[in-house]
Amino acid sequence: MSRLLFPLLMLCAFLSSGFAVGSPLWNGLSTQQKGELLAGKSIMIEEEVAGSPWPRLTIYHLVRSSPAKVAAVFWNSELDTEYLPHCQSVRILARPSSTVQEAQFTLKMPFFLPDEVYVSHIEVKRPSSEIYDLSWHVLESVYAKECTGNVRIENEKGNALLSYKNFMIPKSSFASLLRSQAGERVEESVQALASQVEKETASSSPLLKSQLEDLARALRLPDHAVR
Repeated sequence: MSRLLFPLLMLCAFLSSGFAVGSPLWNGLSTQQKGELLAGKSIMIEEEVAGSPWPRLTIYHLVRSSPAKVAAVFWNSELDTEYLPHCQSVRILARPSSTVQEAQFTLKMPFFLPDEVYVSHIEVKRPSSEIYDLSWHVLESVYAKECTGNVRIENEKGNALLSYKNFMIPKSSFASLLRSQAGERVEESVQALASQVEKETASSSPLLKSQLEDLARALRLPDHAVR
């Protein structure tokens, strides 16, 4: 084999493998899970946690939009009442920095339970141009002793693959009876977020443009850097 042909073959192999590599989140999924995501389904994984009646939840969903648009809609907490099931009100209490907001949420609870009212500290980060991280922890809550979560959004061949993680330790042992409803509600919320993003994307909504601008300001980036 000539010395010219060998480097050329190595270059072709490198490029081919590069095109085949997906996002880190995508690469961590099984073939079956990838098939379910491509079919428009969510994947929910429950991880038992010692001492807690509720599991740690991870939900994957593939959104027909860009990571930035998913992050922009999620960052707009005040919109939650428009598309999230059971969300009755949202009030921004403080913005300690451009990338942090503290908001009070009121959620309708199942059965005849009083509404859940909680205050959440939410932070947005952009580790790279095609990856967004939004994390939160609850500061005050009627029902939760502790609640933390994170949504990571990565680019997967022009779509947004999100991994939504949530873990809550309830204050009351009675909450263990609501375990299945809790999982269903988290999954509903992820699907509702995806639907809202796809709806705004398809209609080229002025709202989406405004949300992207707000996200760019929060991250201190020029508008054209967030699309």
